[in-house]
Amino acid sequence: MRAFGFIFLFWLCAGPAFAQEAEAPIPAPLTGQTADWDVCNETSFVLRFASAFIRSDRMQTVGWTTVQPGACVAVETPVSSPRFLYAESLPVHRGGIREWKGSVELCASEEDFISDSTDNCALSNFETRDYFAVKPTERTTAFIEASDYGVNAEVAGVQRILQDAGYNITRVDGLTGRRTLRTIAEAKADLSLDKNATTQSLIDALIPVAQKAREDVGLDICNDSSARIFGAIAIEEDGNWTSRGWWPVEIGQCVKPYDKTLTGTQAHVFALQEAENEDGTAAPDKRLRSETVVPAQFCIAESRFSALGRENCQDKGYAVADFRPVPTELDGQILRVTDADFTIADGDGLRR
Repeated sequence: MRAFGFIFLFWLCAGPAFAQEAEAPIPAPLTGQTADWDVCNETSFVLRFASAFIRSDRMQTVGWTTVQPGACVAVETPVSSPRFLYAESLPVHRGGIREWKGSVELCASEEDFISDSTDNCALSNFETRDYFAVKPTERTTAFIEASDYGVNAEVAGVQRILQDAGYNITRVDGLTGRRTLRTIAEAKADLSLDKNATTQSLIDALIPVAQKAREDVGLDICNDSSARIFGAIAIEEDGNWTSRGWWPVEIGQCVKPYDKTLTGTQAHVFALQEAENEDGTAAPDKRLRSETVVPAQFCIAESRFSALGRENCQDKGYAVADFRPVPTELDGQILRVTDADFTIADGDGLRR
């Protein structure tokens, strides 16, 4: 089976990611016998995946296993056991985390984990992910993306990570052209790798470079206030405006809702701050001050949203908010907000 995933902007997207689930009935597992199962990455992203299966009448979930583009990993599972997968791209890639998922909610964690329990995940201090089912008889399962690179996934993967690391790769197409070969040679020299080093070794070496490059670009929203905040952004790219929200930011923490260069773009930001009445009950969220004489207005919604365009918001079912412009002279900016940046809201366009 080949599992297909859509692109996510962190947890926010224009449509749900999905993977085809098994159609045939799943037989009961045969205890004491194991079978190898190859999980392959035919995407241009470095992925980490979690797997799940039933062992001794209990659901076991295990994560994380990293798999590079064009590579496969052998996973040992009980013979005929129901099996499940979930995968996501590493956060070193620009544009946010992508997911390959289904609709079966099982235990997971941000860090490496093993869950051997049928109890409620939260009671065992686990998070959850939406796994997809795989036929127990399937020998190989491959993650793919819309471009369907197939045997060219490794080349597409090195192109992707080179681009993320700041090298001059204009297209991720999986084709080994002169520009790609020249850039690979340049990167190997920069990283003091042998000119005959494998593509997998180069990708490994480029991951921390891409991580550092991502930290230096885009927009970070940092919460220096006394309550949790929720951020939203509006970006004009290729002449089209899109406003997105909400990113929760705990006290003393930061998030990066936009991880591409700000230079040459128009960017605006908005935020809401949780508030309480004197008796401790929840009050309407406070709003970020716009700081401009003529505010830039964009669409927002009560819950998570991705709104195309900035006109006729109310006609499209959105509320309107005054966003604050972000300086775009540099590749990256950090917005630190305090209690003084927020004002009492008028009750329009609440966030849930």
